Amino acid sequence: MMLNSKSSRLASNPYTLGYNPVSVAIMASRTAQHNASFFREHLAPGMDVLDVGCGPGSITVGLADIVTPGKVIGIDIEPSQVALGQSRAQKLGLSNCQFETASVVDLPMADQTFDAVYGHTILMQFADISSTLSEIKRVLKPGGLVGFRENDLSASLYHSETSSLKEMMEIFRRAMIHNAGNPDIGRLLPSVLSQVGFDLVSVDASYSYASTTADKKVMYAAMAQLWKHADFPTQAEKLGWITSQERHQMPERLILEAKEPDSFNAIPCIEIVARKRE
Repeated sequence: MMLNSKSSRLASNPYTLGYNPVSVAIMASRTAQHNASFFREHLAPGMDVLDVGCGPGSITVGLADIVTPGKVIGIDIEPSQVALGQSRAQKLGLSNCQFETASVVDLPMADQTFDAVYGHTILMQFADISSTLSEIKRVLKPGGLVGFRENDLSASLYHSETSSLKEMMEIFRRAMIHNAGNPDIGRLLPSVLSQVGFDLVSVDASYSYASTTADKKVMYAAMAQLWKHADFPTQAEKLGWITSQERHQMPERLILEAKEPDSFNAIPCIEIVARKRE
């Protein structure tokens, strides 16, 4: 599938995490049961659903299982992620689950095609989401539903100002803004959805955090690996935000912080469901 000019412009903006094995593994760990639990109750067999920015399809296949015999299409602008999604659906024998390389800013679907659209941390990739939401609204049937789970990184909680994880996430947040995204999009969702023609059904805010010592060690280890392999630390060094020494010291600092009994962090998650205004 050829990407048009809108899609090409989106592709020119770097994806802040990149598509390295660590980033992809984090995306692949997401499931419909956990990451779309707030939206699942609104889905029913026979509905047609679009999953925008689907990544490797781990949430998409869960949505397809819920709406069978309805169909689910997952789209992502990165072909490697689409291939992973296709492989996952084939292994599970899901004939109602398809994947396409496409951009959410210019969807290759006809008007009023879907009963519902889901997106997980996709809107934060855009500084202005009004046009993106309008495009999503276009492919929704009258009364169709959208469900989004997004972060609001500026509202994150950390134990202290010297937290290494806080420093890492602030660099990630800065890189996302530099790459024409909005890492604080969560708080804006009710307002912008209403402005572009949606009626709010529900809004929930919560924090994601490691609740046990073992979970904390696993989380910090994952963040250390992410720092080593993701694109944004390389970008930060090239832009002069950090030195080479600071970049190479970060993984060890994260592992040491994981061992501190009083270290704490929590990332806000905003979950919103809205209905297309008829």
